[in-house]
Formats: sequence, C-alpha cells, structure tokens
Amino acid sequence: MIQIRKGQVVRFHTPNHDEDPEQLYVVLEFFEDGERSRALITPANSDLFIPGTLKVYSKDLEVDEGQTFELEYYLEHGKHDLF
Repeated sequence: MIQIRKGQVVRFHTPNHDEDPEQLYVVLEFFEDGERSRALITPANSDLFIPGTLKVYSKDLEVDEGQTFELEYYLEHGKHDLF
C-alpha cells in the first residue's frame, strides 16, 4: 500500500453506489493518527468556482500513481513536453 501524502491524486477504492468511481481528488493535507489517519481532499475536476473539501479516512483511498506523476511533472516542468 502506498503511503498517502499531500499533493497526490487519489480516488475512493470502493465508492458509494451513487458516486462516480472515476472521480479523482487531490490531497490537500494528511493527518497521521495510526488506524484513524485522515486526508483532507478536494475534487480534481469540479465545475464549481470554489470546490468543497472532504475529510475522509485514508484507508478508504487509493493513490492514482499515473495521475499523481502527471500532476507532479506538470507542476515541475509546465505543460510543455508532457509525453
């Protein structure tokens, strides 16, 4: 299991039946507390002017390594030469 940290792109590994299983979130903060560790997340592609935030248990999340890599690459190098 990959340790969740600030700045990663994540999704719920078992979303509710009325949620989009492909919805991505960005981790804004991570709060370490053993079995009760939590993450403050915000939707990655929201149509809202100011998207909301959610505080959820980190055990309910999985890291999307590909999207996280692309986000980190974009932030470091800009949008040029992305693959």
